[in-house]
Amino acid sequence: MHINVNVWKALTGAIAATTLLASTAMAVTPDELRAKGKAVIGVQMDQFPWGFIDEKGQNEGFDIEVAKLITEELGVEAEFFRITGQNRIPSLTTGQVDFLVPSMTVTEERAQVIQYVLPYSSNDITVWARKDAKITGNDDLADYVIGVNRGSAFEPILSEVAPKGTQIRGFEDDASTVQAMLSGQVDAIVGSKTYGIVIDTTGRGEAYEAKYKVADNIQAMAVRKGDQEMLAFLNDFVQRNTENGKLDALYKKWIGSDRAQLPTQLQGVDFTGKAAD
Repeated sequence: MHINVNVWKALTGAIAATTLLASTAMAVTPDELRAKGKAVIGVQMDQFPWGFIDEKGQNEGFDIEVAKLITEELGVEAEFFRITGQNRIPSLTTGQVDFLVPSMTVTEERAQVIQYVLPYSSNDITVWARKDAKITGNDDLADYVIGVNRGSAFEPILSEVAPKGTQIRGFEDDASTVQAMLSGQVDAIVGSKTYGIVIDTTGRGEAYEAKYKVADNIQAMAVRKGDQEMLAFLNDFVQRNTENGKLDALYKKWIGSDRAQLPTQLQGVDFTGKAAD
């Protein structure tokens, strides 16, 4: 079916405007969160070591501790809402959560729908495979079956860099993507540099390795468009806890390496919220 370009642009603009109006109607402020005594925060609970459930059934991980630090500063209780690559943006725009602490890649496309906070983390997009797999660059992917977390930022990047005809299989989340490689469903996977930590916990780390870095992966928290007071609070949170070293310490604790110097400006992304005014 052929769709007129002008009609498509008008339809896209209408959807964006509707999303913005709905988001503004559900706007929350730090004072409103203090008044109700809690903040509902969208976090991943199946993405070790960013966010996961420990053996005692408690939420743990880098993002969990960052979220707890935010609510400690707000003086409210943290209520965690489980998000996935598929539901994290809808959970925010429909008001199920107050904001996201999601280890989520910053992209221009997502920035049209949600409001990013200043970056607080990074996680290189990496190819993982058995040590004996002869993969040194994108061209080699065509010789293997490659797995990826469906709906994540890894998926479109893999589709862009993989040679035409590469067999790509999508999986529900990071855990199932890693397991697909370990069980032999796929030969290699594209995703987080911290997949190596997950692989090591299985006792099979010696057989696998990171082959090469595919792309940078800058991550940021997010609020709804129009939540200017919440955005200002979280931007200040990131800046202060970068200066005092708390975010660096948490990153080192959970990710096992130094936190990169993160950008405060990215092409096509507004971290101030002023573009929506």
